[in-house]
Amino acid sequence: MKKLIKTSALALAGLMYAGTADAAGFHLSEYSATGMGRSFAGAGVVGDDYSAIGFNPAGMQYNRKSGGQAGVSVVSLHADYKGSIDTTATMGPNGTPIAVGSRSGSGHTRITRALPNFFGQYKINQDTTFGMGIYVPYGLATDYENGWFAESHAGLSQISAVNVSPALSYQINKLIAIGGAVNFQYTDARITGALEQGGLYFQNGTNDLRGDDLGVGYTLGLTITPRDDIRLGVSYRSKIKQKLKGTVETTGMDAYGANGKNDIFAKVTTPEVITFSGAYNINRCFTLSGTARWTRWSQFKSLDIYKQADGSLLSGTEENWKNTWYYAIGLDYNYNKNWTFRTGLGYDETVIKSPDYRTARIPDGRRVLASLGASYRYQNWQIDAGYTHIFLHGGSAQGEAEGASAADLKYSSDAEMFSMGVQYKF
Repeated sequence: MKKLIKTSALALAGLMYAGTADAAGFHLSEYSATGMGRSFAGAGVVGDDYSAIGFNPAGMQYNRKSGGQAGVSVVSLHADYKGSIDTTATMGPNGTPIAVGSRSGSGHTRITRALPNFFGQYKINQDTTFGMGIYVPYGLATDYENGWFAESHAGLSQISAVNVSPALSYQINKLIAIGGAVNFQYTDARITGALEQGGLYFQNGTNDLRGDDLGVGYTLGLTITPRDDIRLGVSYRSKIKQKLKGTVETTGMDAYGANGKNDIFAKVTTPEVITFSGAYNINRCFTLSGTARWTRWSQFKSLDIYKQADGSLLSGTEENWKNTWYYAIGLDYNYNKNWTFRTGLGYDETVIKSPDYRTARIPDGRRVLASLGASYRYQNWQIDAGYTHIFLHGGSAQGEAEGASAADLKYSSDAEMFSMGVQYKF
């Protein structure tokens, strides 16, 4: 069973590489094209696709028919950065110092990646529904060009968590439905960077760290339908503790005899999430929706990597993130029996307490989302599309890793997201 889950997750992970654009920290919501069109307002309770498994499993009851869907979201993040880094000395390949002092510069980076998703559900009877989802709830990626002036602080940083989630919902009565999902989560990470110790920068020296692990958590959901035109829901996603095991490969350190591979591990915990959502059918044409989501990022105190041989700290970065809220409001317009158009606005708080805890690896900032979307229905088929532009608040990053020199970086970023999906109902 464990091998089957990991294989399914790996198949999806091989197609995707997540960005940090859409939500605070490395939370992702891009597994619903209809949801993207309304900035993910009404997550899990609107009932116009099968992604409730990922947001609120009880919301599966709002889909009257069995069916499935497949989709893909494309995230494109672009950022400008500038700043400086102080170094005591730069060591050449032969082990002799070749420069002393600070380095500075500026640059631009763009990351475009795809995030696929798959959902399906089957109505066992009038009150009970079984579902299955494969999607990406967490991920991040930052990637700087080789040789950039602060490469000892960050090169490539990538983490992706793929969930394989069987789910079940039950309609207790006309008012209340409950649901739950088991989240088998495969997490894969890779971190690269230049070598530096105490302000001593080693030219051409690099570390390449890789690790993965499989963890298990759950999602619980409740929906309340006080009237036919009002749907309310609350869900809780549990934290998942994982111990990513892998290797670190050191290269470019021939003069110091330090090349080679070592086994390493890192402890990663994806946070608890509580989501409140609602939807109101104003009339036959318009539906208003909203969401408030709380994420417990405060448990992410540091990013530490240890040697497996003796448990000693290989590298550590103080993070000290804070808990965040995400708010969204959306509006759907049912133009006719074939077409629906939607729009939405969202606001996401940043996990960063101050520039001292913003790092080059995760230069997080608060976000404003502006979204548009549409759906076309024909017989048993539905095609969905969503677009979101994200305005990211820039900021300075002064956080530093263990042994790295002080850096002062400034970022200016924005992002686009586009999602397409197809549904079939029977």
